[in-house]
Formats: sequence, C-alpha cells, structure tokens
Amino acid sequence: MYVGRIVAVGCSGDAVWVGYRVSSRSFPNRRATASGSSVFVHPVDPSDVLKNPYITYPCIRASNDFAVVSNGDHTDMIFDRIEDGSGPLDAVALSLVAYGYERDDLRTPRIAGVVSGRSAVLGIAAHDEIRVRKIELQDGDAWMVATYEKTGFEPVSMEGASASSIARSLFGLPFERPVCSAAAFRRDDGFELAVYNPR
Repeated sequence: MYVGRIVAVGCSGDAVWVGYRVSSRSFPNRRATASGSSVFVHPVDPSDVLKNPYITYPCIRASNDFAVVSNGDHTDMIFDRIEDGSGPLDAVALSLVAYGYERDDLRTPRIAGVVSGRSAVLGIAAHDEIRVRKIELQDGDAWMVATYEKTGFEPVSMEGASASSIARSLFGLPFERPVCSAAAFRRDDGFELAVYNPR
C-alpha cells in the first residue's frame, strides 16, 4: 500500500515523540537533514524544486516544551502560534484552515502533529474536509496519519527509546516507497533530533 507522507506521534516511557516519513513515487531523491532544533526535507537536486514547490520544507521543529511535525511549510505557522500562546489544538486547526490542501494535481492533503506534555494533536486538511483530534498519550502509544489511504487517525505499531530508533521504526513500516524519515524525542533538556537516510 502506498500512503505517501506519514506523520506520527507517540509516547515511550515518560518520553513523548513525533516522527515523519517521506514516501514518494514522483520525487524519491530526497533527504532529511537536521539543523539546530529543526529537520528539513529537501531534494538531492535543488532544481527539482522548480518542478514542484511542495517537495522541500521543515518537517519537524522542536522547542524545550513541545515539538511540531508536518508535511509542509505549515510546520512554521503551527510552531509560531504555539510559541505565541495558542494551544496545540487551536494552532493545528487554524494553520490547516489557513493553508488548506496542497494545490497540486493530486490535491495532496496537509497533515500535522504536535506533542506537548503527555498530549498529542493530529490534523489533516484534505480537499473536502479538515479534521483535528487531541489524544492523551499512554506509554507505548503510537498514532499516525498519512496523505493517502491512511487518512484517519489510527494506532500504529512502533517503538523506540531514542529519536534514532523512532526514525528507523517509522521508515520500516510496511508501506511502499520509503525515502527518508526523522524524529524528535523528548529528553530532560528538550527534544533530541535524528534523521534516517538509507542512501
């Protein structure tokens, strides 16, 4: 099954985390790169951006208290609104309403997630609906939403005790055409970041 991009949120022990995976048929030559408190998805060949402006973006941004994950530039808007005092649910909902789905040939949905404390938020903006849900996380929980097929908010079997292990677990989910993955994992002093690029 091809599900496109995946946003995941979860909890391992006392640590919450977010994860992101690129699965792509059209632009598989992409990588995830961590820089500071953010992770960026970008094409290996920068000229590919001229063919599709949606293929490069910050997929994860983290502060000491929360982390945001998404499949587009709305990562920044969600992060900034929470920094300015909005609750995660409101920040995700408002940002998805503001951006809507991607205006490409497939009308690709925008998806997003936030973890803060022991709570998570997942959201999706498709061409015909916008949905947002708050989830209280328990140890061992993992939830996902994807751009195609798996567009509901559903539990997923994942585990890990670090950003690196979460990124690899997400990459290994049994969906077609994985390209790269990334994760942010809560530590005492903030979130650690990791990326996984198989080539």
